[in-house]
Amino acid sequence: MYAILITFLFVLFFAVAFSLQNSEPIKINFFSTFEASLVMVVLTAVVCGVLLSLIASLPSYIKKSRVIAQQQKTIANLERIVAEHKQLPVNPDPS
Repeated sequence: MYAILITFLFVLFFAVAFSLQNSEPIKINFFSTFEASLVMVVLTAVVCGVLLSLIASLPSYIKKSRVIAQQQKTIANLERIVAEHKQLPVNPDPS
C-alpha cells in the first residue's frame, strides 16, 4: 500500500514540476489554429494515447472474460457430476 502511495506522490511531483517548467503557450495547427500551453498539449496527447490503448484492448478483454465465465460454468457442472457419482453406492462384488 505504501509503495503505491509513494509511486503516486513521485509521479505527482514530476507532473507538477513538468507543468511549472512548460507553461508557455504554443500555437497548434489542427483543422484550425489555436493556442494552448505546452503542458496541456502533452497531457492531452498522453491521455488520448491511454484511452486509445484501452479501447483497442477492450475486445480481447471481453473475449477473455466470456471464456472465463464459460469455463467456470463447465467446472461447476463437472463438480456437480463428480458429487453425484460420489453419492452412488459402491457394489464391489456383483455376484
